[in-house]
Amino acid sequence: MNAFDLRGVTVVDTRDGSLRPNTTIVVEDGKIAHLAPATSSTENGRRSVDAGGAFVVPGFLECHAHPLNAGDPVGYLTMMLAHGITGVRQMSGTPQALAARRDGTLMPAVDVPELLEMPGEILTRTNAPNPQRVVEEIHKQRDAGADFIKVIEVDRETFYAGLAECTRLGLRYIGHLPPEIDIREAAQRGMRSVEHLGPRDTQVLACSTDETALRAGIAARKRPPSQISGPIPEHVIRRAIALPTLLTDPAEFTRYRRVIDTYSDEKCRELAAFLATTGMWQVPTLIRIRTMQQPDDRSYREDPNLRYVPLATRQMWQELSEQFEAKLSTEIRAMLKELFALQLGLVKPLHRAGVKLMAGSDTGGGWVIPGVGLHREFDLLAEAGLSPLEVLQLTTINGAQFLGREATLGSIDEGKNADLVLLGANPIADVANLHQVTGVVRAGRYYSAAQLDAMKQRTEQRLRTWAPAPDALKPPCC
Repeated sequence: MNAFDLRGVTVVDTRDGSLRPNTTIVVEDGKIAHLAPATSSTENGRRSVDAGGAFVVPGFLECHAHPLNAGDPVGYLTMMLAHGITGVRQMSGTPQALAARRDGTLMPAVDVPELLEMPGEILTRTNAPNPQRVVEEIHKQRDAGADFIKVIEVDRETFYAGLAECTRLGLRYIGHLPPEIDIREAAQRGMRSVEHLGPRDTQVLACSTDETALRAGIAARKRPPSQISGPIPEHVIRRAIALPTLLTDPAEFTRYRRVIDTYSDEKCRELAAFLATTGMWQVPTLIRIRTMQQPDDRSYREDPNLRYVPLATRQMWQELSEQFEAKLSTEIRAMLKELFALQLGLVKPLHRAGVKLMAGSDTGGGWVIPGVGLHREFDLLAEAGLSPLEVLQLTTINGAQFLGREATLGSIDEGKNADLVLLGANPIADVANLHQVTGVVRAGRYYSAAQLDAMKQRTEQRLRTWAPAPDALKPPCC
């Protein structure tokens, strides 16, 4: 359907939450051609879609996910679209994936979100063990077409050498904060975005009244030598990524306790105010933080949406959660809940201070179900204190701004991409209404509620006999 009229809808303005009721959205060639009162004559031979009074918002942008690394990438992408996600930032890549994107063979042609951007291989101590190697790796990824550089775990000198080179080249440097890195210094030097609020305690530590001593302890601590020789089996990597909490050094748990006990709301507000002056963005992925720190929550393993996840993946998540309960003491598990409460509590002061946030779920990690995960993120953002409009902005206009694509994404205006979500109730009144997806428009193609349900059913049916392709992409990493 290249041209049609979406009639009788209420358009939601993501800039200020204002509503434009009884409107017709004219879609032509994948674009929003015109917005007109529903009473006016606009058809001119186009098909007319009666949207039944739906509220229409821009397509949801999933700003941190790993669908292409999943065991069933097509199923993951299909599930995302069925839940209103029309654009996705793929947060880990490979040289092969970048080459496939150049060749136009990476993504299915239809029925999936747009691939907004993708990095090359994530920087770790393996591919970036020192400043010289990190610079070489950044140049290699830039030449291969990486949209940004993502870092996870490198030493301090290498981290800042990578940041300096990306700044020189005009590449965004985003990702995790290694324990040795102070978020204030990283922000001041130009780190563009932090994922997962750190992760772990790397950001809340900056809110501790004992911060100086805690950082001295991190600097003095020697990393234990690796006990692994040779290539790490893929199944081991997948399990470690699904629930990295199981690999936490006991010394880290001791530090978490001190951070929690010395946490200061005042220092948190000061941190937020400073970060707002630097232009650093953040993608909290609260659902992923929670599933890593509370994987024993029975609601995860009882979620009926697990039927859309490959059986082998579900079994792995279950086994790891059982290990979490068996390996970690009651005290440590209770402490991790306290740590999550502090991380949840960071979101509102960051946002109120003016730190820009985007919504992402880290789909690909344990207990984060494709499509469903971003909706769980909406609920947690509301629990953190954001208004319904603010949550909507995090998954629409904010992502467009970060990507420099406000001319085509993030709001419903003439000339912009026809990537839309139809909702059964007003999303400005209640965050829960963001879950009421009654239709989707992706690249000008309309999907009714019945078609979206059929997409989910096909995914479930395929998984009953599905096996992963032998040439699947490498496992995701955070």
